[in-house]
Amino acid sequence: MLRLPLITKTKAGHDGGHPSEPMPLFYMNDFSRLGLHVRSCAEAIHVLEQHRYALVQEGRGYHVRLAKAAQVPEVVQLLNGQGVSCELTDVVDQIYQG
Repeated sequence: MLRLPLITKTKAGHDGGHPSEPMPLFYMNDFSRLGLHVRSCAEAIHVLEQHRYALVQEGRGYHVRLAKAAQVPEVVQLLNGQGVSCELTDVVDQIYQG
């Protein structure tokens, strides 16, 4: 099972929403978290619900739940095809490891 957070795009990057899962306590390399940057989370949720994708609300945001990684391009194409600008990207902007 795969979960991707929905994050709203803005001209500055994203709206400040973050994945709700805690970061790992220890990590040795760069940390990244894939998610979907969308023009509007509300529009994306509406489209995904209409097409029967599982959505999970956690904390401040939503995640789309997929059975397999092969569904990711389908979701991106669906949202873009419905006029909801969407791209798969790293949703963690900055992490300092000192």
